[in-house]
Amino acid sequence: MNTVSVGKLALVACLSVGGYSSAMAEEVVAPVAQEPLKAAGEPASRPKPPKFVTSCDAPRELIRITARLPLVSRLVTQGQPVEIVALGSSSTAGSGASSPQASYPARLEAELARRFPGREIHVHNFGTGGSLARDMLERIEHTILGMKPALVIWQTGVNDATQDVGVDAFRETLDRGIKLLKTAGIDVVLVDSQYYPRSERVAGYRDYIRAMKAAADEHAVGLFPRYAIMRHMVRTGQHSPEQLLAPDNFHLNDLSYGCLADLMADGLEEQIKAGRVDATLLQKR
Repeated sequence: MNTVSVGKLALVACLSVGGYSSAMAEEVVAPVAQEPLKAAGEPASRPKPPKFVTSCDAPRELIRITARLPLVSRLVTQGQPVEIVALGSSSTAGSGASSPQASYPARLEAELARRFPGREIHVHNFGTGGSLARDMLERIEHTILGMKPALVIWQTGVNDATQDVGVDAFRETLDRGIKLLKTAGIDVVLVDSQYYPRSERVAGYRDYIRAMKAAADEHAVGLFPRYAIMRHMVRTGQHSPEQLLAPDNFHLNDLSYGCLADLMADGLEEQIKAGRVDATLLQKR
């Protein structure tokens, strides 16, 4: 398997998506610009994230986004603002990070801005520690749909697995949320559970990961296989679990948030640029 090296000095980092096979999953187990999203209580200006160094390699099959991001690509092509909602639990909120600016949404925003200079791209952090998928579905229904973002990056699964809400119930929640977002014309990327040593002993942990891949495939949305990527980093000796995790050996830390944000940006950039080419060709017809 060819490996794409993404070791680089990064202002930020993580996102991306379901280009891996079912066998690999077993192993690791409206065409108009939308109104800019307004997050309640959001400051007028944002502090720039500090400079972080991240070094991480992952197979192209893991980081490549195979699902189209038509709205994001169209807005970038038109030079319109791009509003992204990062929805999730503590991994999105930034538990284990040294500061809010070290969370993956903050670092992803900075990285996308670097990759698309002159474009206005915002990533809004809608992470709440301990949230289950059903809690996030409520936020989609009552808040996020009304905000009209271009993209929702939905991180979930780990709390549902550790609390054993039931794989079928979890999958039904995913299906409902994805359908609501897609019906509203919003692009979607799912982010599955993190890898941590104790996850090997959580009954059914990988069943929830497989359920997310199945949902992504069925609804043709993106999937960022976080579990597989982190496990790959450990197995290839790039980083130990202790280096990738906070002192509680569960949440992520600055290094892993940085690596994942950078890889996620790689996948998004490739798909957005491919979509921009498509949009340009359509405009010329």
